[in-house]
Amino acid sequence: MNPPTQSNQLDRELKSTARRLFVFTGTWVASIALLTFGPRMWWEYDVLTTVLVIALNLLAGAMMLLAFFRHLKSMDELQRQTHLEAMALTLGITMIFTVVYGSLPTVQLLEDAHPTNILFVMGITYILAVARIWMNRTSE
Repeated sequence: MNPPTQSNQLDRELKSTARRLFVFTGTWVASIALLTFGPRMWWEYDVLTTVLVIALNLLAGAMMLLAFFRHLKSMDELQRQTHLEAMALTLGITMIFTVVYGSLPTVQLLEDAHPTNILFVMGITYILAVARIWMNRTSE
């Protein structure tokens, strides 16, 4: 039997951290849904239950963040650089979009701005940036 190579070990670590990131991200998204719909649909705005679900959401968010950092650490240098550049681009685009989007109700072009819409912009920007930067790097 051949001993595991360093590349195989890195691949296994990357897959393991990706699975953990997927689980914690799913848990965080589920806790957001619970916080958004639960008070009205299941516990009739009970304050204690709502506070407990907020605590659960914060814990799930912190676990997701830790899982993401571990996932970043398990990447090779090129993958890590690609994600860091995509995050920088996402941060800039999100800042610009947030200022414009937040001012739309003030200038009466939108009745109400929902902050959660910014998450969609962030997610799509990050995914597209990672894909584009990775394609540019690997095609050279």
